[in-house]
Amino acid sequence: MKSFILSIPKFVPSLIMILAALYFTFADNPLGINGLKVFPYAEQVGHFILYFLVALVFILDYAKSKLPHHSKINQEMALAAVSAVMALLLEIGLMWKTNGYNYDVSNIYVATLGAALAFLFYHFWLLHPFRHYLYHSIQHHWRYQHRRKKKK
Repeated sequence: MKSFILSIPKFVPSLIMILAALYFTFADNPLGINGLKVFPYAEQVGHFILYFLVALVFILDYAKSKLPHHSKINQEMALAAVSAVMALLLEIGLMWKTNGYNYDVSNIYVATLGAALAFLFYHFWLLHPFRHYLYHSIQHHWRYQHRRKKKK
């Protein structure tokens, strides 16, 4: 599993999440559920989950690209902010696309909350297990290449 994760090219997961956000924002009934209101606040829960995942994938993708070195907290916060801004821009795009779309500012709030909680989740719970899981593979690989270069 480690080799599969490490073999994924940089920023491909982020691009996939951007495409997923575009699809879920602009597709008519993307999940195939009859009626938008499955339960109260279903739309807000969907926005929260989507932008939690978008921000988390952005941050994990960035952190993987920085291995074996440490990622920077200000860049992780910036990536969470980028996903919140993306939510705002997609809401504006949806409002522009469909003249009858009822703009709901609570969608922006819950998307921003989801992005902020993704940052906190990564930084306070997932950072060390993620680095520990992948760091040994990277460090071992780096040492092997470094020794090989010294011998030449």
